[in-house]
Amino acid sequence: MSLQPPNQRPLGQSSGQRPALAAPPGAQPRPGLQPPPQAQPQRVALGQPQAFGGGQPQPVAVQPVAVQPQAAPAQAKSLGGIRPGMANPNDPNLKPIERLFALMAQYDSSDLHLKAGSPIIMRVKGEMRPLQGAPLTSEQIYDWLKDIASPEQMQLYDECGDLDFAHMLPDQARSRFRLNVFRDKRTNALVARRINTQIPTFEELNLPAGSLTRILDADDGLIVLAGVTGSGKSTTIAGMLDYINSTQAAHIITIEDPIEYEFRNKKSFISQREIGVDCKDFKAAIRTIVRQDPDIVLIGEMRDPETFEFGLTAAETGHLVFGTLHAGTVAQSIGRILGLFPPEKHPMLRQGLQFNLRAIVCQKLAPSPKFGRVPLNEILLCTPIVKKILAEGEDKKLNGIMQGGREDGMMTFDQCIVERCKAGDITEEVALDYATNPEQLRLALQGIVLGSAKGGLV
Repeated sequence: MSLQPPNQRPLGQSSGQRPALAAPPGAQPRPGLQPPPQAQPQRVALGQPQAFGGGQPQPVAVQPVAVQPQAAPAQAKSLGGIRPGMANPNDPNLKPIERLFALMAQYDSSDLHLKAGSPIIMRVKGEMRPLQGAPLTSEQIYDWLKDIASPEQMQLYDECGDLDFAHMLPDQARSRFRLNVFRDKRTNALVARRINTQIPTFEELNLPAGSLTRILDADDGLIVLAGVTGSGKSTTIAGMLDYINSTQAAHIITIEDPIEYEFRNKKSFISQREIGVDCKDFKAAIRTIVRQDPDIVLIGEMRDPETFEFGLTAAETGHLVFGTLHAGTVAQSIGRILGLFPPEKHPMLRQGLQFNLRAIVCQKLAPSPKFGRVPLNEILLCTPIVKKILAEGEDKKLNGIMQGGREDGMMTFDQCIVERCKAGDITEEVALDYATNPEQLRLALQGIVLGSAKGGLV
């Protein structure tokens, strides 16, 4: 089954007609993506998922949704959602790849995957869902990329084989997408992340608001947000900055690659710098940022020693610094930071963390019957005992400190999982899958707490 009706060109070719994504098996033929003559909206369904890891395909749980824009729900309960003013996938003025971006909003899809030899794939509620249709070609993906990338960006991609940039749809909702284009076995591939242009609050994101607001009371220091790719770090950190924006009069500067959330000035004044657009690279942005009178600084990702050293130095000089790390837990975050430097620098680095680290917030996203996906958090606040442990290198004690530090706003992943499970946010099966200690968590769910009540899971 192809992506277009018979005798029509592929989406990547120039044509006045733009084909529709395929309908589900057994459905009657339907018109293309042009507005149908009937009043009923055209409908598009996700197909059966392919067996990426072997085994038999299972039916898709997603129901067909109307391609026409729909009204937003009264209260959004997920990281995404359809809002008035979003682009219509049927709009003939949109470029082919933009129509796919618009379709992502209809499915509340977080990511779009285009890969030569595979159908179009969307990630819906954390699961990869291929759309029905013929496999894409490398030439199609390249042509779609040329439609939205600048000549300078295309030249960079041709030379380097890798490109990061952001794209905004021409709609009233200012829908933004973060793209990474790369080569896969000499063919073109693309992954696009849909960015929620309306920055959600802690409550809308189902985050532990009490712990996060306590962290944001700090006047200076370093706050690290850690998590694997796709764990919602960008959304959480945007919520934290927007909370400051709503409550404090400060100058906030962000250094991002690329810019994801666009902030609007509220009580704070916000400057956003995009690598490759507003400045040459992280080094160039970091070198001049202290001359721009910031109170708060966001470093998109602390990926090398120089970036982390700047964050620590800025924290020492009275700034509140936010940075992200690719790490799964608090212990892994500290290990990742130390791993950026040679062992002989670790004592000095630990001293810097002792005096300047304010908190580490780790996050995962788990499937939820109520919200689609819900965040699971592990939070370490730098109390005096934590600072002493960091200085002495006794990192193994931090888990016990977090377990016993609920009154201070700390928590372990397992404690958060128990709360989510008891509230019905996640199932017991999911809780056991995500637990670091499944046996102890099973006992906690039954009301059996090992150790003291203060240091246990509940």
